[in-house]
Amino acid sequence: MRLALSLLFTLLLAAPVHPQTRPLHTRDFTRLSHPQIAAQLAQADVIFIPVGAVEANGTQPTGRDYVWPLAYSMVMAEAAGGLYLPGIAWSFPGTTRPAPSTIHITPQSSLVGLKALAHSLLKQGFRRQVYVSGSHGPAALTLGTLAREFFEETSVPILYVNLDTQWTRLQISAADRQRALYGAHKITNRLEDLPLAGDYAEAPHSFPQNKGLAALGRLGLGGSLHVGSWIADEMAHGGAGPLPQSAAEREQWAREGEAIVRRHVEQLDIPAAMAALKEHDRFTQEVILPKFRQRLQP
Repeated sequence: MRLALSLLFTLLLAAPVHPQTRPLHTRDFTRLSHPQIAAQLAQADVIFIPVGAVEANGTQPTGRDYVWPLAYSMVMAEAAGGLYLPGIAWSFPGTTRPAPSTIHITPQSSLVGLKALAHSLLKQGFRRQVYVSGSHGPAALTLGTLAREFFEETSVPILYVNLDTQWTRLQISAADRQRALYGAHKITNRLEDLPLAGDYAEAPHSFPQNKGLAALGRLGLGGSLHVGSWIADEMAHGGAGPLPQSAAEREQWAREGEAIVRRHVEQLDIPAAMAALKEHDRFTQEVILPKFRQRLQP
């Protein structure tokens, strides 16, 4: 009996101690404690990083193109059982540099900051990183380069999800995208940022016409990935489209839009994408690197 009790006592002393950890109350990395993040990492090494810009968007909020990927990242994190990292609102804005409401950061500066973040997250244990942009064409200049250069430096694949290309692939209508904008602002608790009809005077506004740029666009050669350009007027970017007549109607649009956002994320099949990313990483480490190690040293 004494021997049995002694063995039991020894086993109890040797057993690892697991202090109680508060369950996740959010998937926002910046609102969680170290014990919560450490426990989450043991479950899934997945994190979503929304990247946008702060720039002139007519009568719409300057952070509009950041709210899109933020909302999608929040829903994606739920679907994948991962976390999301908010706050990456500052990146290259593109054509709106002349407007005083635009925060201008060069593509190179954006890339330097994002790459430092990616290296830090990898060292912290987040091997599956997903960077998300939406409704912001210039994002591909930095995020596409980030995904490629980070892989060349570390041999670890990270993923860039460009919602613009996914909306096209999934044949999402312009009307659904407009509703999804309201849903994104509801998901991120920013709905009041979107204006109502009558909030702004409807004074006529004419813009100088850049005929050369328009011609390049018709030839499929316009946009930030093809040619440099600036807007010809501070109000010439980011039209609001039809506006809700009341706060109640805005709320109704937001409820419809949230359902659309969640449906889009379901169509993207994020769990399958995360499984595929993990398998791609495994194949890279176990097959490609041993075969070509001397040529592929970072």
